[in-house]
Amino acid sequence: MLTRILSVDLAYKRHADIGVALLEAIDTRVEVTLFEPLLPDPPHPHVFADWLHALANQHGVAGIAIDGPLGWKAPSTDAEHCRVSEKVVRAPGKTGLPPDGVKPRNYLAFTEFSIALFERLTMVHGYGLPGYTAALGTARFVTETFPTAAWRALGLTALPGKGRTTPRDLEDAMARFSSHTGVRLSATVSHDQLQAVVGGLAPLAWAAGAHNRVNLAGLPPHRLDGSWREGYIMIPSSTY
Repeated sequence: MLTRILSVDLAYKRHADIGVALLEAIDTRVEVTLFEPLLPDPPHPHVFADWLHALANQHGVAGIAIDGPLGWKAPSTDAEHCRVSEKVVRAPGKTGLPPDGVKPRNYLAFTEFSIALFERLTMVHGYGLPGYTAALGTARFVTETFPTAAWRALGLTALPGKGRTTPRDLEDAMARFSSHTGVRLSATVSHDQLQAVVGGLAPLAWAAGAHNRVNLAGLPPHRLDGSWREGYIMIPSSTY
């Protein structure tokens, strides 16, 4: 049995900073293929969403996983300045109320880009969000991920931020990840691509029906005033 997903470590200034990985579950092993979005800079959420959708069609994926916020905070939750999902996974970026409730402030442009990307994939291309009861179109899903939380959930030391990661750090992180999961990676994998692979493990398990290996952190997504609110961040469970 073969299950495929696309996983994205998102950036908004340059396509060269976006990691894209195709993860394939083949019996008991996971195969990884890496892609580079060769699109004109700066990235545009609609153009990038359309490129992802075309790549998903080409490879027959069950879903897309994206390291970036899918929507805004709901007005009344027990998380004061962020979505519940971000509170659960201890994300550094806090997505508050629209149109600009973001902390720290320098996350605003990235947040707007990511939310627009999810909007295009769900409302134009018909991908469903896990936990949303209304059918949006195809059976394919798109979900939010957070690689740092995935590292932690796997019991591994998280990869440092890109600017603080040395070549030795990257090599050591790849070795830890491969030893723990059995996933073999090319020696030329970049920081962004490794984060995409790590973030994609839980969505791949979800697509394969192994929901016991997945933790949905947060609250179910819903529509309010023309935008997505709350939503889940998908990470590996303690039984992964």
